[in-house]
Amino acid sequence: MSGDAHRDGDDQAKASEAKDTLAPSAGTESWARPRRETPHSTPTGLHFTVFGRTDVGLVRDHNEDTFMVADLSSGAGPLESEDESEGTVSSRGLALAVCDGMGGAAAGEVASHMAVDALFEILRGDDAAQDRDSFAHRLVASVEEAGARIFLAAKKDRTRRGMGTTATAAGLIDKVLFVGQVGDSRCYVLRRGQLSLITKDQSLVNQLIEAGQLTEDEAEAFEHSNIILQALGTTERVAVDLTFVELRRGDRVLLCSDGLSGLVHDEAIREEMACIGPLPQLIDRLIELANAAGGHDNVTCVVADFDGDALEPPEESAVPFYQQYPLPRDGEGHSGGPTLPTAVRSMVPRAMTAPRPQRVSQPEAPSSFSWPTAASVLVLLGLAAAITIIGSGRPPSEMVAEPLPPPPAYADAQTPVEVRVRTSVEQGELYVNGRSYGPLRLDEAVLLRLLPGSYRIEAREVDGTQVGEDVLVEPGQPTEVQLTPPTD
Repeated sequence: MSGDAHRDGDDQAKASEAKDTLAPSAGTESWARPRRETPHSTPTGLHFTVFGRTDVGLVRDHNEDTFMVADLSSGAGPLESEDESEGTVSSRGLALAVCDGMGGAAAGEVASHMAVDALFEILRGDDAAQDRDSFAHRLVASVEEAGARIFLAAKKDRTRRGMGTTATAAGLIDKVLFVGQVGDSRCYVLRRGQLSLITKDQSLVNQLIEAGQLTEDEAEAFEHSNIILQALGTTERVAVDLTFVELRRGDRVLLCSDGLSGLVHDEAIREEMACIGPLPQLIDRLIELANAAGGHDNVTCVVADFDGDALEPPEESAVPFYQQYPLPRDGEGHSGGPTLPTAVRSMVPRAMTAPRPQRVSQPEAPSSFSWPTAASVLVLLGLAAAITIIGSGRPPSEMVAEPLPPPPAYADAQTPVEVRVRTSVEQGELYVNGRSYGPLRLDEAVLLRLLPGSYRIEAREVDGTQVGEDVLVEPGQPTEVQLTPPTD
């Protein structure tokens, strides 16, 4: 089985019967989540057109990337083809994925194929997900299961020790696109000609930029840009970064491996996505740009267009951005898998980062971390180590990186400031200036990123109880907000 593609092509499944529309609360920059007891139904008239392709590039001798496109209503599984597909989103949803394998020889190819198989199997399940939360749980579980299977396979077969893969898997249900990510493959959304990155690279260089230890210019020359912080298969468990965006009419979604994003600037990607209509021509052009920049890695792209009366038209201010989705906990207090420390919800679009430098090969034996400046940075940040991954054929050196501290205070008035919100209400919903920012839970912090200014932050309970506070966010001054109902 080659590493080129997986696609689901069941025409009957794509024409499955649509159900009653469930419209989430509208918002210009944020999606207001419906009550959890609301049953799931599929919007009528949510159309998609999707195409994917992978290319070996100009340097690698084989392709370790794999992608998936699948209508989850079909039990046949994703098919190996590269044909443009279109249809109506079924009641089970639509799934897209890009996996960038690593490990050398055929190990990376094996890992990326195993990941795609696990993603489809778990996402489809025995029956349709009941609501958005259960679908989000299922997406996280599919990525976790993929990692566990690869880790076990590598443990059993010494020739495959160290194999692994990144995974960026997107699942669409009820107009909401969920994205589960491990590694540094990316997901972008093009809306009204503007390109937004809705994932965050789990890489050392990106962490150092966010922590203020590297500038964008310094990152271009950073010799350890090949280090990512986790990958499927290199450890028994992974923490899946789960983000979401509510689609609008005319949205174009791109999933890609770092063979594209590491060599082609975001602005160049935006220009091509905004100007080229036919999806096969668009992907051919993106691959051409990556190869023109050196083609040092396999290049994989999946692009999907979404349209139809089920989607609201885009508003001028409704810009997609990186926004984590906080999974609800089950009756035992678990969220269904390892969760990231704090839900981050932003009032401003996440700025697109500069492209990473091209990936280069390293010797099979892990070399010492000798760059003096980088070494001192790692010591100061408390990094013990990291997982070294350098495209196809990357050496399987395994290390574990401690989380970096939050970014330092900013003096720029146009830079978002961290505002941490806690509440003592049992169950409530967070509102900022009258706009819903999803659920609040007892003693669980929500991290907002707000531009400096005045805000009204409220916790509203189901029974109508409200508690709020007027907050002044000052440049470079992180703020703590405790919302406590008055006692009788």
